[in-house]
Order: sequence, then C-alpha cells, then structure tokens
Amino acid sequence: MSTMETFSVRVTAKALRRRKVLLKVTSIVLLICVLLLGLMYCFTLASDNVGNFTVYVPDGDERSFSLSTKPDFSEMTTYLEAEVLPQMDNITQSWLPENLDGTDGSHNGENYIAYTWYLKNTGIETVSYLAEINIDSVTKGADEAVRVMLIKNGEKTVYGKAQKGSTEPEPDAVAFPGNTKAMSQQYDGFEPGSVDKYTVVIWLEGEDPECIDNIKGGQVRMSMHFSIVDA
Repeated sequence: MSTMETFSVRVTAKALRRRKVLLKVTSIVLLICVLLLGLMYCFTLASDNVGNFTVYVPDGDERSFSLSTKPDFSEMTTYLEAEVLPQMDNITQSWLPENLDGTDGSHNGENYIAYTWYLKNTGIETVSYLAEINIDSVTKGADEAVRVMLIKNGEKTVYGKAQKGSTEPEPDAVAFPGNTKAMSQQYDGFEPGSVDKYTVVIWLEGEDPECIDNIKGGQVRMSMHFSIVDA
C-alpha cells in the first residue's frame, strides 16, 4: 500500500519580512504610476483645449447693437460664444473649404474654428463703430502661427502675427496691429436697422516658419468686441 508524501512550504522570518517590504514597495510604485497617469490625463485635457472665441457688443438705448446667429434676429443677444475645438493640428489656408460664411453659428472643421453671426444696429442713430479682435491669452507662443480670417459681408481678410524679428506681415496676410490684438477696423455710416454679417475662421498655418513642435499643446483665446465711436 503506497503512501502520499506531504508537500510543505516553510517560510523563514527573514523571507517573510522581505516579502512584506516588496509588497509595500510595489504598492507605492503602483500608486505613483496611477498619480502620474492622472496628472498626464489632466495635462492632456488642458493642452488639447485649443481655446475659445467670444463676441461682445455694447448695450444701450438710443445707440445700441445686437448680435444673433439667425439672420432674422429671432434670437438676439449682446454676447456670443463659439464652440471650442478639443484639438487642432496645423493646416494651410488652401485646405479650407469654400463658402465659409455660408453656414450660421458654429461650423468648425477638423482643424479650424469657424463661426458666423450677424450684427444689427438696434438704436435710432447712424453711428461709426470699431471692430476689434483681441488676443486674450496665449501659451507656448501658439499665436506665432495662428491665422484669423475675417469675412465681413462677403469680403475676406486674413490676419497673422508679423514675421519673427520683423514688422513685415506673413505672405497673404495683414500683420496683427499689436501683441494683444489680431485686428482693429473702424466702419462708418452704420444706419439704424442695418445688419452686417461676420464670419471668423481661426487655424494654425502649417506654412508659417513658426509652426514648430515648440507650440504643441499651446492655447490662444480670442474675443471680438464692437464699440460705438463717438463723433
């Protein structure tokens, strides 16, 4: 009659202490990895958020403007905000579609912001007004390669920061008037009830020499302001 031998494992006190230390170290390493992954995720969310674009107008009685994304002004406001792109890669102007002002409201593409709205003189006076696109904040020098296309009543103008170390504009663009302003233009003879149609398109120009890896993860936040010019 055969017998079954007993198989046993004995752990010495020294080995047990070594195992406890190893488990503790492993737990700490795993915790650090989880924290690092969490920080990397938060950083990715922050860096991929390209920025936003907002529009403001003054509010008054005899001299006032209203904004709307509807041409009949069935919905009016003094503040508009375009939809934000979660991520933007560089493109070039020739890649943009035709008829960019043919759709109202936000109509972003894969790598560009596009927003169309209407400005109406809801006052009782004919006025001159100043239209300005402000650069509210920039990180990692992303404004060096950004382009802003303004289409007013079908007329298109492209703005970009001046060539680095120079006051000369980039090819096919009008130079920003300053470090915190993308455009500034006065328009006269805006009569009561008149409507101007605006479209703004924003992208990173891949043909710009400053469109380099250093600006990856950068942000540009812009806003457009309309103000009535006193006589």
